[in-house]
Amino acid sequence: MAAPLVANRLSLLDQVTCPHCWNVFAPAESLWVSEHPDLIGDAKLGDIHAVRFLPSRFSPEGDAIDSEGYRATRLACPNCHLEVPRPLFQLPAIFYSILGAPACGKSYFLASMTWQLRQMLPKRFKVTLHDADASANARLHAYEEQQFLNADPDALVSIAKTETQGDMYDQVQMGDHSITLPRPFLFTLQPTATHPNHARAKAMSRVICLYDNAGESFLPGTDSVTSPVTRHLAHSACLFFCFDPTQDPRFRRACEGKSDDPQMKPRNARLQREASVRQDTILLEAISRVRRHAGLREDEQHQGPMVIVVTKWDSWKELLPDVSNAEPYFDRDEHSVRTLDSDRIRETSSAVEALLQEFCPEIVAAAQGFARELVFIPVSATGVSPEVDDATGSLGIRPCNIHPYWVEVPLLYALSTWTRGLIGAQYRIPKKQSSTEDTDA
Repeated sequence: MAAPLVANRLSLLDQVTCPHCWNVFAPAESLWVSEHPDLIGDAKLGDIHAVRFLPSRFSPEGDAIDSEGYRATRLACPNCHLEVPRPLFQLPAIFYSILGAPACGKSYFLASMTWQLRQMLPKRFKVTLHDADASANARLHAYEEQQFLNADPDALVSIAKTETQGDMYDQVQMGDHSITLPRPFLFTLQPTATHPNHARAKAMSRVICLYDNAGESFLPGTDSVTSPVTRHLAHSACLFFCFDPTQDPRFRRACEGKSDDPQMKPRNARLQREASVRQDTILLEAISRVRRHAGLREDEQHQGPMVIVVTKWDSWKELLPDVSNAEPYFDRDEHSVRTLDSDRIRETSSAVEALLQEFCPEIVAAAQGFARELVFIPVSATGVSPEVDDATGSLGIRPCNIHPYWVEVPLLYALSTWTRGLIGAQYRIPKKQSSTEDTDA
């Protein structure tokens, strides 16, 4: 069992949810990861992984002692044996799923969003976003460095396509079957000492688990017992569906003469990385999986919110010339933090929803039939259209030209609306009221 000294000192949660297999367990049931170099070969993870064990001895600091007398410091899930970072034992977790078709811009959106949040949250909202597990976030670090810390800012670069196998997944032996599980990106979110609600930091701090699957994982028929890589959808506090207007011929026709983006050019075939399945099919497949694994009837709406993230805004913004891409925040006199302009976000959402209703009503209908809480947010992960590399014919972006807009808004809006206290949001004063409605508290 877990050492009482550790439990008392760290105020462990009563239950922990594994971010890999979503098994719920008590901290006392946790396995530990052996540290002795000879203790290699785990029953579920294979020959190259350290043995997981249930300890009977502990160090004075409360860490387990492996069978060879080495002090262990890492913890693992008793079900899948994959490592569970310590912050998940101390802070409640929020699961967020990012989904969409291949080449819709999910990885660009995710990299730009986390980079922007790392920069702006401490300065503008007095909240920190740190890696809960740097090794789990290694792929994301590479994305961020490629776009925002590139040694050659004039070189054409492109983020590698997310694959259905590789370093974004783990193989676990469960009985007679080998199961593929997704690796989430893990962050801690905590108020700083100057946050208005710092006194409640212990209650408001969270671990955020973000999932970014390959678009092919959402194709019909790809969800199975041995590859449950998208079952995080049923556990997510908010679903972010990325819709790519450049993959829709109706949007491309509407943008003729209004966009210089090569992805918006008239064409008779899909681009190399695009899927042969329509985006509404992928959305409906994701909805079907949520219903199936969350135990919802076909006519029952999901209680969790959904954000339709309309990507590559820079390529189609002329279709909504009256919608500004300026930041939807404002300062508050009584606090040193910024506040989300909820009305501005909702007005923009209404304009984008109307545009999608005109060109692709099937996307709007599918989302409205599923989610009780729905918002449409346009984003540009780069702020600039890609260029064609003359040498390879592929599309790339020069890091020196990248200026994202609104990429952080979907997550900030989700946090402010459905996780109160960390991010403030304010509405304009309704005509029949004389005071401001504020969702800070």
